[in-house]
This record gives sequence, C-alpha cells and structure tokens, in this order.
Amino acid sequence: MNSESTVYHQGADRSLVILYVHGSDSRDYLQRMVSCDLARISPEQGSRGTLLDGKGRIQAVFDLLQWNDGFLLVTGEQESTALKSRLESLVILEDVEIETDSHIWLHLHGAGAPERLRELGYTGTDAFLATTPTDAALLVFRPRFHPRGYDLLVAVDHAEALASSVAEMGEVATEALREQGRILLGMPKSGAEMGDRTLPPEVGLGDAVAYDKGCYAGQEVLARIRTYGHVNREIRCLDFMAETDSTGPAVGDDLWPVDGGDKPIGKITSVTPTPTGWAAIASLRYKFLQEAEASDAAEASQKVVWNRGGDPELIGALKPVYSPQPQES
Repeated sequence: MNSESTVYHQGADRSLVILYVHGSDSRDYLQRMVSCDLARISPEQGSRGTLLDGKGRIQAVFDLLQWNDGFLLVTGEQESTALKSRLESLVILEDVEIETDSHIWLHLHGAGAPERLRELGYTGTDAFLATTPTDAALLVFRPRFHPRGYDLLVAVDHAEALASSVAEMGEVATEALREQGRILLGMPKSGAEMGDRTLPPEVGLGDAVAYDKGCYAGQEVLARIRTYGHVNREIRCLDFMAETDSTGPAVGDDLWPVDGGDKPIGKITSVTPTPTGWAAIASLRYKFLQEAEASDAAEASQKVVWNRGGDPELIGALKPVYSPQPQES
C-alpha cells in the first residue's frame, strides 16, 4: 500500500458471498454444524468459523456475525456453494431458512479507513470482528488487506446508496493491490494456503475452532491433534529484501534452512513484490518451526533461504501470519 493515508475500496469485486441464516432454531442449528461457539457471538462481536468434514479438513471458512433475528456467514464465492448445500441438506424439522441474496459485501481498507467508517456510524472497537449494527448495514472491523480494514454488510435495499458513499471515500484497489495487501497482512486464501485437505491449525485459524462445546463434524480429530500431537505444517509470512527487477520467488518454490540442511523445510504458497523486495506466505514444517523457536541463535533460526546456491540467493525473515487471540478452552 503506497500511501499511509490512502483509503481503498474493492470496486466492482463481489467475490465474497453472504449467507443469511435465520429462523427460531438458527442459533442452535448452527451451533451443531460449525466449529466456532455461537455462545460467544453477540450483536457487537462475531467470530471466524469453519465447516469441516469428518476428518477435520476445511470445507469452508467464514465470518459468523449476528444480524437482527439471524446470522450472516461471509465466505468466498466457491466455498459458499458447499456451505449452503451442507447447511440446507441437514435441515429436517428445524425452523431454519438460508438466503444468499439479502446482503452484499463492501469493504474499506487502508490507514485512513477508521475515520471513514466512523463517518458511517461505526462505534465498535478494533477487536477482530467487532460489529456495529445500523439501519442500513452491519459495520465490522475486519482486516483483509494490510494494514487494516472494515467490512460493510449491506441489506440489498440500501446497497446502491451505501456503495455510492463508499466509492466517494477512497480509491479502487486493483486486484494486484488487494493481493499484495492480503499477503502483507498474512491472511490465508483458498486455493493458495488452503486446499481440500487443510486443517484449521495449519493456517492460523485457531480462533475459528471451539473445543469446549457440543460435538460437530471434525471436532474429535482436531481435539486429538491438540491433546496428543500437532499438525505437520503451519504457515508464516516471509520478508525478502531484494531488488524486485531481478528474478524472485514464485509460488511452489522450495525453502531451505539457513544452516545448510539437506532437505527443504517448506514451500511458498503466495508471493508479491514490494518496494523493498518480496513478501510471501509459506507453508513450513512444524518440526523446523519448533526448533527455530527453541534455538539459542534466535535471529538466524527465524530465517529461511530461497534459491539456495543460485543467483540471487535470498534470505527471508519469518513473521507470524495474522491471527486474533484464540478462543480459551
């Protein structure tokens, strides 16, 4: 992001879909279906959640927010199909309805976004997924791109007017700028960091999983991993200092330890040029990360090598991905 004060909006991008789940049984029904704990969700605070298969693998990731007499689930376009189908298929006698055309998604991000959102009536804190309901929309503190951002989940009958107001508040963020912002923030994406075999702890989604509520698909597997073991990989952000007009890292490239180990310890899953080099997200072996954290040579251990022995050979510094405070159990 080039300017510290610039505010961006997503323009014509409508890649996120909003499912509106409502009815007198909607809270209890969702509590049995998804990984987050609805007891922690209120009109002022939402949560990330996942829909899992029986092996604990992610089928969909979403934000779950309370809205009037129901809940809004904000998810990716591809994931929305699986999410809606699964939720609908298991409704039997419950009073639950699921709509996908009641709200649209708008977004403002950039260092100047908080001031703009307060002009629209946002009174919440900068706690992840803190919300402010208004007559026209649900305003949500929801970083998606560096450095911070806000979702506006707008009822369709108010969408045109609010979209026009948002457009006047900032510049359109191009797809490349949004992708750069996502990587700098350290936010995992389906098709990049997440696939059909991914477990929530592998991609910084610990806050989306509640271990202390009633059973749901995948809970037993994740509970065993948490109690008796660990996942094999986790994602981290990487910062490479380099001239960006030279050859740089690419998705799928191997990463190596700085101590000259004989096996790669991870792969790049996302990468973008920056003014000072390259930023990336990588999936790294859990064992390497544990040894790095325990090492006395802290600075050296928190780095990896790209293109080892090549020209250029780059050293990348590890940083945590974006993740709010995990739920207590």
